[in-house]
Amino acid sequence: MEKEIKVALIGLCSAVLVALIGLIGVLISRQKKKAASEAKPEPTQSQANSQGAVQMAGTSVGGNQVIVTGPYNAAPAATPVQSAIHPDKPGHSYRMGEVYAEHLDYRKARDFYEQSAAEHMQATGPASIDRADALRSAGIKHWELAEYKEAIDCYLEAKAIYRQEPNENQANIAATYNNIAVVYDEQGEYDEALECYFKALAIREKVLGEEHPDTAATYNNIAIVYKEQGKYDKALEWYFKALAAKEKILGKEHPSTAATYNNIACVYEEQGECEKALKWCFKALAIDEKVSGTGHPDTAADYNNIAIVYRKQDKYDKALEWYFKALAAKEKVLGKEHPSTAATYNNIACVYDAQGKYEKALELYIKAYRIGLAVFGPEHPDTKMYRQNMANTYKSAKRKQPFDDWLAAQTQGG
Repeated sequence: MEKEIKVALIGLCSAVLVALIGLIGVLISRQKKKAASEAKPEPTQSQANSQGAVQMAGTSVGGNQVIVTGPYNAAPAATPVQSAIHPDKPGHSYRMGEVYAEHLDYRKARDFYEQSAAEHMQATGPASIDRADALRSAGIKHWELAEYKEAIDCYLEAKAIYRQEPNENQANIAATYNNIAVVYDEQGEYDEALECYFKALAIREKVLGEEHPDTAATYNNIAIVYKEQGKYDKALEWYFKALAAKEKILGKEHPSTAATYNNIACVYEEQGECEKALKWCFKALAIDEKVSGTGHPDTAADYNNIAIVYRKQDKYDKALEWYFKALAAKEKVLGKEHPSTAATYNNIACVYDAQGKYEKALELYIKAYRIGLAVFGPEHPDTKMYRQNMANTYKSAKRKQPFDDWLAAQTQGG
């Protein structure tokens, strides 16, 4: 079965809300994921303008999912730290990481964040909060690059620093538990993910209370894991808990509230209750069109989700109508080389494949694949998924040329 990407909006914690205006964050669900969610790692307050959810991803209907970004060169190795460190050098390296992160060059961003952590080690010692923040930022980039072991290592080291002064760093500790949980969730280690989410929740309910955006985001994250385990009743229970908190705190016409409408729709879609799913998708769309307009990534994600439900109903013309609305918005706002745009190329290709229009499907799969190669390389889960989709469709097209030869010709010089 072709793998189709589903996009839903992530609920934004208060720490990153301002930083994410005009952007959409979506959980990057990969290998075993089926629905989008709100589990994007959260930056600390001090990093609110550096760690925004600058990428989009989707979730697969009946399969896997991807994310990609524009064509960038691989990052050079971080410059070795010299014996004498200017006090502002670690901050400069961190800001360079921010710049590359904003331009979706995750590898260079990762290297500069790691360089900043090393420089903080030399300038202010191994236990500085600034070093912990740099480690968490590096961990997020490792996660985005599917470097899961390295991500966990960064997070655990950051958490150990924060815990040296636990009373002053409760928010950072909770956020780091959240980040660790995301990595476990990505790898299908759901029990470990839930353990970390519940640790984050215990801190947030104690420090922030039940009626706080960060607490509501944790309710949502727990729901995600239950959904991925196929425990739909538990997932809905926690999603509705998140929704009640968001509607009370943020109001019924807030983008984060719309995100939870989308997530609820994902559960119903997976259960095959397509009319219920569409009802919640259109509720989200009404908010996003009113608040953000039709040319916004959040609204484009709504278009995408509606298309997915129609695709599940085998209403291919309706699915394509909504996918092309999503594509027009994404190409205009995010550009043709953005990961979310690539996700929509993939989704449209899935429909063409289902219709037997294999040549049209291959055209779009190769676009998505080239983006994956440029940003993540051939071994990234998302790039591999695009490749597998192409291979399946190529086989259906019954072309004579061997697939590997054709693919090499398509990517030569790309």
